[in-house]
Amino acid sequence: MKDPKTRRFTAPTGRRWSKISRASAMCVSRLHRCNHSLGCSGRFREAGGRQDPIPDTAVAVGLLPSSRRTMERPQIFEDAPAVTAPSPRRRRRSTLLVGVVAVVSGLVMSGCTTAPAAEPIAFEPVSMDVSVVANIDAPVGPVSGGGEIAITGLGLSEVTQVLVGGVPVTSLTVVDDTRVTAAVPRTADYQPTTAEITVLAGETKIPEIGTSTYTYEALTPVDKQLGYALTHWESYNADFGDYNPSGGDCANFVSQTLLARGWEMTPAWSSANAQGTRAWVYAPSLEDWLASDEGPGLTRLDDSQRDQLKVGDIAFFDWNFNDNPDHVMVVSDIVEGPEGLEIKVAGHNENRDFRDVDDAITIDHPDSTVWYYAVP
Repeated sequence: MKDPKTRRFTAPTGRRWSKISRASAMCVSRLHRCNHSLGCSGRFREAGGRQDPIPDTAVAVGLLPSSRRTMERPQIFEDAPAVTAPSPRRRRRSTLLVGVVAVVSGLVMSGCTTAPAAEPIAFEPVSMDVSVVANIDAPVGPVSGGGEIAITGLGLSEVTQVLVGGVPVTSLTVVDDTRVTAAVPRTADYQPTTAEITVLAGETKIPEIGTSTYTYEALTPVDKQLGYALTHWESYNADFGDYNPSGGDCANFVSQTLLARGWEMTPAWSSANAQGTRAWVYAPSLEDWLASDEGPGLTRLDDSQRDQLKVGDIAFFDWNFNDNPDHVMVVSDIVEGPEGLEIKVAGHNENRDFRDVDDAITIDHPDSTVWYYAVP
C-alpha cells in the first residue's frame, strides 16, 4: 500500500493485512471447488478433521506454498484481531487489492475449465475417379435376344464390355460418363431364365449398387418357336408322332415349331392324333405350301442373301442336285464369323440344335445347295 508521506508502497500489516488475507482466503475457498474432472490436481488442506482439495491454481498465484502436499488452515485467518470499519479511503484501497486478487483468480479459474485449442487437421487430397453402376433400365427381355438395356452410374466412360449371363452383348455404346447402352444376346437354349449382368472396365468389374440381373422371358413369337425347337430337337413330342421310319421327321418338326410360333392350322397344313397332312410332314410339299398364295406366301432367299436372314426362318437343302428339297430345318442362330455370317440350324433326323450350314453343304454333303424362306 502507498504511504501518504513517503509516497512509497509498503506491505500492509495488521488489520489491513487481515482484511486482504480474508479476501484471499475467500478466493482460495472458491478455487478449491474446481473438481478433479476439470483438471484440478489433488492438493489438500486440513479443515475440521477432513482434507479438502486445493487446486494447483492457488499455488500458481502464490496464495499457498507449493512445497507442501497438505497444510493447516493459516492461523492468520483464524487469530486475526477484530476488524473495525476502515475509512472510505482505506476501504477503496482494500477493495482495489481484493479486486486484483479476484481478477487473477478468475483468470486461473478459466484455465481449469477451458480446453486448449485443437491443432488444425491436414487432409490429403483423395481422387474421386470412381466407376459405379447405379441402375439398369429395361432388365426384362426376350429369350431370343435383341433387347436393349441402359446402364446408368458414374465413371462409365471406362466401360469396355458388358456380359449377360457370361455372354458378351451383341453391341455396346458408351453414351457418356453416366450412361451406357447395350443389345442383349439370346439365352443359350432360348429358355426363360435370370442372368447376371457384369459391367467391365478392361478386366476389372465395375461395382453396382442397383439391379444387376436381366430376366429373359418368352415374349415374342420367335421366342416361343425357338424355345420349342431347343426343347424338342432331341426329345420328340409324341403328340405329333415320329416320321423317321417313313423317310424323315424334318418337315414334321419344322411344322411343329411354326405352330408354337403362333401359326394356325389349315386344311392343307395340319396334324391331329400324330397324323399330319402332306404339307405338314413332307419337305417338298411344305415348301410349295409356304410359297403359295393359299399358304403364307413367304419370300424365298438364296444363300447369298444371308444378311437378310433372322432366327426362325426356314432353311431347305438339296442333297441330290435336282432342285428339289431333301431336307428342311429352322434357323436357330446367326453369328458373325471370320469369313462372314455363319448360319446355324436345328432339326430332326440327325437331331441337331446348332448345325452349321456351311459344314452341311460342304463337308456333310459336298456341293449341295441351300435356300431360305423369310418368316415375317
